[in-house]
Amino acid sequence: MKTLNRRDFPGAQYPERIIQFGEGNFLRAFIDWQIDLLNEHTDLNAGVVIVRPIESSFPPSLSTQDGLYTTIIRGLNEKGEAVSDARLIRSVKPRNQRLCGLR
Repeated sequence: MKTLNRRDFPGAQYPERIIQFGEGNFLRAFIDWQIDLLNEHTDLNAGVVIVRPIESSFPPSLSTQDGLYTTIIRGLNEKGEAVSDARLIRSVKPRNQRLCGLR
């Protein structure tokens, strides 16, 4: 399986406009997913820069994947039909060295 990176999976590049404190699963799977949808369907045009609020290492998968990751939404739609949707999230910018030491 190929590792996600922006060289092998090119796509839209967004300017750094949103600072997000923390990189937890909920933030990435819900908030960043919504920002990604807004980038696609509106003229938002915003990238997310993640700032670590605590002293610990940055998740290696986000670094090695250039900020790219996949969300999978599974459930039932409003008609009760089963749905499964995988989406490559491109709104998160690769680690920004200028902001990583912010306290």
